[in-house]
Amino acid sequence: MSNLEEHITQVISEAVDNAVSKALNDIKQTISTAVTPPYLTKEKVMELTGWSSRTIQHLRDSNQIDYVKHGRKILYPTQPLYDFLDNHRLYNIRKER
Repeated sequence: MSNLEEHITQVISEAVDNAVSKALNDIKQTISTAVTPPYLTKEKVMELTGWSSRTIQHLRDSNQIDYVKHGRKILYPTQPLYDFLDNHRLYNIRKER
């Protein structure tokens, strides 16, 4: 193959890879949205995160996590909760010895 043919093949391959990757991400997002409830109860938040009831109350009282209150019922919007967890993620970087 000539350099031009190799270049065209590479460009097409990268374009296909990018399109497939974007399509897969779109599908994952759609599935996640379809199966994830928009709001979580305190019990569900405790189950998902391992936090205690008091920890959730502290995060709520200190305005660190969003919540919705209707009467005495308190619900936690799912996406802002996931955003909170992502924003407080710690990355472990191993050093090669």
